[in-house]
Amino acid sequence: MPLHIIPRRIFAHRIACKALYRACLTQFPRIPAPDDVSSQGAVPLLKHLIRKGFKKNIHVTSSRLAVQELKRGYAAEELLRNAGNGNKVAIAQVHEILRQTARSRDLSRLASPRRPRSAPTHNSTIPAPFPGAPKVLDTRPLPKEQLSGRRKVPTLTAANWLPFLRFKRPQSRYLGRVLRDKLEQKIRRWGAVEECDAMMEVGESEGVWEGKIARQVRKELALAGEGRLEAGEERVREMRQWLEDGEGREYGGSKERFYAKTGGEGGKERRSMWAAEAARQKWALWEKVSRENKLSLERGKKMLEIVERERELWLQESRRQWGISRLLGRRVQRGGRCPYQKCSIRTQGPFQISGLAKGNPLQAVAWNGHSGNLRAPIPSRRQKRISWRRS
Repeated sequence: MPLHIIPRRIFAHRIACKALYRACLTQFPRIPAPDDVSSQGAVPLLKHLIRKGFKKNIHVTSSRLAVQELKRGYAAEELLRNAGNGNKVAIAQVHEILRQTARSRDLSRLASPRRPRSAPTHNSTIPAPFPGAPKVLDTRPLPKEQLSGRRKVPTLTAANWLPFLRFKRPQSRYLGRVLRDKLEQKIRRWGAVEECDAMMEVGESEGVWEGKIARQVRKELALAGEGRLEAGEERVREMRQWLEDGEGREYGGSKERFYAKTGGEGGKERRSMWAAEAARQKWALWEKVSRENKLSLERGKKMLEIVERERELWLQESRRQWGISRLLGRRVQRGGRCPYQKCSIRTQGPFQISGLAKGNPLQAVAWNGHSGNLRAPIPSRRQKRISWRRS
């Protein structure tokens, strides 16, 4: 077989492998199973070995390996066929293979027992809000004393016109739940608005049909009053009752009646009272959507103010830290000694500052925790040239 041909892509090779697999499984029920060998779960051990032998070679692309495995498969099929025909030597050989496999399986289980199944780490329940938790709009920006590290300016982001502040990654599960609930609520409301539009169209069609019936009823009543229509008194009474007290009285209602029932002033071309309830629900939904959009706009403005104040505080604190680092660098170059040994905040820079003194923020020190001496790194040649020029 040429080397550039992959056996598994040849139709004849696939047919031969499937035929061999089917032949091995066909001989399996004819072979008596030993009593001292347990099954592999719900599948008998011999059937499991046949499946495993074919499954482990399903991705073989080498022609040499495919030929070797096919030879082993045909030898196994011959052994199974002889055992199925009642050959005692073949049956004993199959039983010995099954006993060796079961023995090695038990030894491997003793050597490496199965780990107990751990509890699922994902949260299957929807996170509920903390009772009495402070709102971000009421607490931000926080003072520097309440921060555990450097101040980070939040980012104002919007998800489907829902503004929120992103402080860090990954996003909080509680924030994701709130955004998801609000988005689902907005989708439900828009779907309800579309349903109301469809019901209003149906109501208009019903009103047109009812108008035709009402005009015909009035015409027949007029003819009956003139004696030109041969109709019984019972029928005339039913038509008059339907027109005056039944559904027919809603036809031809004025716009004032329609607006009074719907509670709005939109859609002045609509006159059918069948569309009144759908129109009332639609306008109620529009009011809720408009109110929510207005609240989102106000909330976004407040969040923008928070971002601006956070940015101002961040600039002030960054300038202060930069001034402290610069002052400390001058003291280190002069060989000064630290008068303070207890600090509260960390910062970054060429000289590690472990904190700020409680008094003047410019009294920052790099304290090594033992003697209170400043730890100055060995200056490079360029730093020496710069310090010599400045002096």
